[in-house]
Amino acid sequence: MIGQKVPRRRRFKILDPGFKGMRLSLEQAIDNETFMGGAKSSNIIAAGPGYLAEAIRLAERKNAQPVLLLDGPTPINAKRVPASLLVLPLPLPLPQNEVLVSYTVELHVKSALNKVLAKSSSMGAVPFDLARWRALGLSCEQAGEKENRGSGARVFGTLLAGGPSKKQLQGDWFWLLATQVCEEAGCEIDVLLERLLVDFTIWFSPYTGEPIGLKDAVLIYETVQRHWQSNQSPSHCYGAQYWNHPSISATFSGQGGQVTFHETQDETISAALQSNGKILSWAGRTDLTFEKDCREKNIPLFRIEDGFLRSVGLGAGLARGAMLAVDDLGIYYDPSRPSRLEALLNEYDLSDHEQDRATALTDLIRTARVSKYNFGKSRHYDFPENKQKLLVPGQVADDAAIRKSKSATIACATTPNVNLDLLKLARKRNPDAYLIFKPHPDVETGLRKGKLSREDALNYADEIAEEADIIDLLDAVDIVETFSSLSGFEALLRDKKVVVHGAPFYAGWGLSEDLTEIEGRQRNRTLPELVYLALVQYARTIDPVTLLPCTPEFLVTRLTSQRKDRRHLITTTVKRHASWLGRKLGI
Repeated sequence: MIGQKVPRRRRFKILDPGFKGMRLSLEQAIDNETFMGGAKSSNIIAAGPGYLAEAIRLAERKNAQPVLLLDGPTPINAKRVPASLLVLPLPLPLPQNEVLVSYTVELHVKSALNKVLAKSSSMGAVPFDLARWRALGLSCEQAGEKENRGSGARVFGTLLAGGPSKKQLQGDWFWLLATQVCEEAGCEIDVLLERLLVDFTIWFSPYTGEPIGLKDAVLIYETVQRHWQSNQSPSHCYGAQYWNHPSISATFSGQGGQVTFHETQDETISAALQSNGKILSWAGRTDLTFEKDCREKNIPLFRIEDGFLRSVGLGAGLARGAMLAVDDLGIYYDPSRPSRLEALLNEYDLSDHEQDRATALTDLIRTARVSKYNFGKSRHYDFPENKQKLLVPGQVADDAAIRKSKSATIACATTPNVNLDLLKLARKRNPDAYLIFKPHPDVETGLRKGKLSREDALNYADEIAEEADIIDLLDAVDIVETFSSLSGFEALLRDKKVVVHGAPFYAGWGLSEDLTEIEGRQRNRTLPELVYLALVQYARTIDPVTLLPCTPEFLVTRLTSQRKDRRHLITTTVKRHASWLGRKLGI
């Protein structure tokens, strides 16, 4: 706009060759008025210790801001935990009481550190304190980070953990100088350390490489470290399809090493016994004999299955999954026996913090419009306004979630096609409704069993929603009537009425109209509680791009971006057609 002052962009120059590859990332992180103690200079000249004297001299000539770049508490090239860098602006010129007797870099650094301490005493409490960091026990070694840390990063990390001794600092001039400044100021090193961590440390996401704040960095660090520590014993996997192997390996690799995949149950049991490890078995291929053998040999057995926010693309279409259900009791879709998710829903009481996170996660999923597969063509539906609009989502006819379920209305163990039975019952119960049938995407694309002819479907349905995005459909209907489809859970997330003929994990908690009595579900739950216990406590989540452990919240953002990524969509389409061809050829 004419006459409007345009903010001047900072000019950012790095003298140190070791940091030049990071110029754009550093510029992005530093280019705001609140970072680096509010330094206002439009020109920044940055360097590591070896080039700092040159940077100061150049900054004096150019009227620029000299900045010292140092190792943060994690490697700058970290692959698992957030990378970090300590970025300290140096005063120029020096204050009058520090007139140069001998021109040294140390004087500038000491002046900067004194300025940090002065700011600390005037600002009071910080938004993140060292006590929490130390309580979490964050450590590159404990998080499985393989990249080597420089000496400065090792000292920074050790100080954050509550050490080291002054003798151990002798090899690092900066931290030795920092302790000297604190001694002269009559304060503990923790005071300076806390302020440097909060205000002068830049963090970078291991998922995207983008700069992130301290709060997000700590959450990612904690997530990655907890994942690494939780996999302390060797893992041996049986029954998983090959396209799920990378996700399973990423989910269960840790201190105990990488996941080993086996072709037979006997081979899996033998390997687990030899390594004193645990077994991961795809739930649908875990029979009673296998369970009995594991139990008698005291081998921990975990059933695994696709989770509730899986991918952009179909599992049967070879799309890599990003969330796995992990169950030491049963599996979430089998109501004939207890599952770990059912136990959590019966017994787990959320803290206030968890309640807040549950509500925020529910809102995030709803706003982002993500679903399990994020498959189908987006469109607007104009169904008749003068009728109640009822959606019947189809399911895979031979799926274990059907055969192992229970129902007072459908003979799920023996029915030739649950979709036809469901349509008949939905029409009988709702004779005047406008009934929409959505085929399951695996069935619709020819990858799984359960397809109905158009003629059979339209005997009961008014319309067939083909290649539809489930979220668009949910927006357009009033009720969802299902056997046990995950679409019922997705409908609850969108505040729709859900009528259930089977016994899915989301039924029996006071959230749906249940046509089948489900024993063992002993309390009512709110929707956010269901979301939190299913997605945070029960399932394990990885980033489908980097294969690093992540939170469900980050997965939602990743799925959202993948849904807009043309290259990803083309890749999943090619894989889906290859899967269809392979099944036709019997490969």
